[in-house]
Amino acid sequence: MPTTDAARTAQLALLVDSVVDYAIFLLDPAGHVATWNAGAERIKRYRADEIIGRHFSVFYTEDDRARRYPQYELEVATREGRFEDEGWRVRADGTRFWANVIITALRGPDGSLEGFGKVTRDLSARREAEETLRRAQEQLARSNEELDRFAVVAAHDLTEPIATVAGFARLLSERHGASLPPEGREFLGHMLASADRMQRLVGTLLMYARSGRSPHEATAVDVSQAARHVIADLATQIRDRGAQVIVNLDPGVCVCANRSEVELVLQNLISNAVKFADDETPVVAVSAERDPDADGGWIVSITDNGPGIDPADQRRIFEAFERAPVDAARRGTGLGLAICERVVTRRGGRIGVESAPGEGSRFWFALPEPDGSPSSVSEIAR
Repeated sequence: MPTTDAARTAQLALLVDSVVDYAIFLLDPAGHVATWNAGAERIKRYRADEIIGRHFSVFYTEDDRARRYPQYELEVATREGRFEDEGWRVRADGTRFWANVIITALRGPDGSLEGFGKVTRDLSARREAEETLRRAQEQLARSNEELDRFAVVAAHDLTEPIATVAGFARLLSERHGASLPPEGREFLGHMLASADRMQRLVGTLLMYARSGRSPHEATAVDVSQAARHVIADLATQIRDRGAQVIVNLDPGVCVCANRSEVELVLQNLISNAVKFADDETPVVAVSAERDPDADGGWIVSITDNGPGIDPADQRRIFEAFERAPVDAARRGTGLGLAICERVVTRRGGRIGVESAPGEGSRFWFALPEPDGSPSSVSEIAR
């Protein structure tokens, strides 16, 4: 038997009245409460006989009422058909809760305004969770900043005594090394090697700490030019390894960053590629392509023909002091890739690696391109 209009109306009324997670009620054209459901009573803590007939502005804070915000909501809903907002609302007992509010204008067949439908949801728990997360993130950021400051101070304080030890060890080797017994020369060699490693570690630690600071103003950086500077700086390492470094970068490959940052990332990635390339015929390639996952931007790749990296180690190696299993002669400080990730991500970019054992490695980083304004592009020539 077909459902009558009256039956459907009764079913709808039953549905609305049974909902307890949402306050669903009607307002007359002037904003007075006309109906009240179980959800409204639970959330706002008014009984139907306490609230029906009263103006809905009683749900708003004194500040909102003073600036006539309830009236503004009805005006927008009348004009646009709908109004949505999140903000503080007030319960019957005076306590506040964070609410999502939707007001819909209700019009008759002739288009005349007959009132408003209002749906309110209590989002206090979600807001509190968001606030807790925000406070935790702020605390973590402060802790990271303090740790970076400590690392900078510690690295500065360690630089001088390490340099003193290394300097005297070299003087001892130069002036008296020949007169030392073999065992003494061996011990002195260990001292010099350890001092050199410590100096490199302290320098890298200082670089890592500084990479966490607020970035300098971004400009247009020519990646090809930056790569040439880096390769020139690495000329000794490249020559000692007998490596071939192939650069396939057009002058038009520009990213929005800071020149020193781009060169720092390229230096770490190219140096690593030269170090880990094939022992017999080391080859490293530097190239770039448009970033398909970004609205403007470039992916710069540094590829080597080395032994590759096990998939289990590929994410871990970007963490501070983490290294893939390598022989002692090629072992670094474990901070180079962490520095690269810090520099790239704070510019809104991405960094990663594609590799497989025996197939070489491709390290890449993606950065947005500059906006093309004359002031930005002019920085390329500086």
